[in-house]
Amino acid sequence: MTTKGKRVRELFNSEAEQLLSIYKNIEKLIPNEKTSGSAHHGEEGRYIEYLIRDFLNKHLPQQLEAFTGFIHRPATKTGDGDRTRRRKEFDKHSAQIDIIVYDKANYPIFERFEEFVVVPPEGVIGIISIKKALRTSELEKEIKSLINAVSLCRHYDRNGKVVRGPSTTIFTFKNMICPNSSFEKRMRTIYKKIENSHKDITFDQCIGQIIALDSYSLFKRRPNDEESFDKNANYIAFNNSKNEYYHFPLQFLLTSILSSFYHQTRTPIHRPGFTSFPTDKKHDIDLGILKVTRLR
Repeated sequence: MTTKGKRVRELFNSEAEQLLSIYKNIEKLIPNEKTSGSAHHGEEGRYIEYLIRDFLNKHLPQQLEAFTGFIHRPATKTGDGDRTRRRKEFDKHSAQIDIIVYDKANYPIFERFEEFVVVPPEGVIGIISIKKALRTSELEKEIKSLINAVSLCRHYDRNGKVVRGPSTTIFTFKNMICPNSSFEKRMRTIYKKIENSHKDITFDQCIGQIIALDSYSLFKRRPNDEESFDKNANYIAFNNSKNEYYHFPLQFLLTSILSSFYHQTRTPIHRPGFTSFPTDKKHDIDLGILKVTRLR
């Protein structure tokens, strides 16, 4: 394996191993006598959300913060009195979102209580659904919820150009989708759910990634050239179940958020070198290509 960027990969490998170990502690301390997991599923869910929020807040730029809550899109004027783009709209809001990565330095907040917020869509950089164990029966509902949430975030910059949408992720600590089947069957099963959920939407609205800390990273490739975008969303998958690849899920999560935050439609700041993937590690499966209506 190449040594370039090795220190970064070792850092995130270590953090992934710590997360996998830490999240199991609540099960050991407060076990469920009849099933796997803890005896208090609600607290367990909040605990694992906290672990990911804490990880993100540790590494993301200071002006970003990971919250939980709702996106509220008011049918009001935007910019310098622009009422035209939302004049036919009504007030809309998302379902509750496990993690909203929000640009708190540049955008206001409607309501905040500790980690809970209600925020306008313009400052939303990342939308993440957290699952301790991801099951097939949950996939389509989670995907559609994220599609709806990111659809609320479509807006324009000062020059009338559509701003890149927030990254969207389903993040799980443990895969329970075809757990006894081959890696390829698991990935094909997930991709089929993506196909079923994506109809007549933009590239930005397509689910960005579905990643399991213990086993895989499935994600949507960004186009090489946005100006000549071919209206395709190409999905691929990595098998990261080996110890040396534990860093993949956390790095993909950070990379997607930073990619949205530092996009040219959002900021003139040059994106820093922060994440690192081995150059000799090719993706394991080409899953398929979805046709989309436009880029964003």
